[in-house]
Amino acid sequence: MKANSFYLAAALALSAIALPAYAQHSMTPEQKAEAAAKKAEAEAAAAAAAAPAEPVASGDVDTSERTIWDGVFTAAQAEAGKALYTTNCQTCHGATGRGGPGGPAITGAFFNKNWVDSSVLDFYTFAHTQMPPGKAGTIGNEQDYVNIVAYVLEMHGADPGASEMVYNEDQLGNIFIVKKP
Repeated sequence: MKANSFYLAAALALSAIALPAYAQHSMTPEQKAEAAAKKAEAEAAAAAAAAPAEPVASGDVDTSERTIWDGVFTAAQAEAGKALYTTNCQTCHGATGRGGPGGPAITGAFFNKNWVDSSVLDFYTFAHTQMPPGKAGTIGNEQDYVNIVAYVLEMHGADPGASEMVYNEDQLGNIFIVKKP
């Protein structure tokens, strides 16, 4: 289920069962109990949707062949990746990914020169096993690195979409880095 449609459904469910206080006084005890149960169920569903994601099984992700220009990550992922990038990568690669005094660019022509015709899995693997230099793999878990990759793709010009990019080798291996069409 797509996150946006889930949040919309949860909001509609909550608004439908959240009766104004003045209307509740005319309800029977059974109606009040039923309304309270529906509200609790909707709140639990909304809380579950807001909880951190668990690792995704390979059968639960889109593993079709796509490019970085096909909306392969969400805006929320790019935002999460931005926070990690700012803390761990920006010093070397610059605020916009165009390089800095301590490191090369990771967007634009440099990105194209080094990564076109590669998969996102290739780029992810490099980032996870080589970055930051001397402390590779210390930024966080696999999904944290995927989120950083999502942010780098956004800085490179790719737009977020509805598909979530997760740490899944089949999915990442079937998303290809190509020049903007």
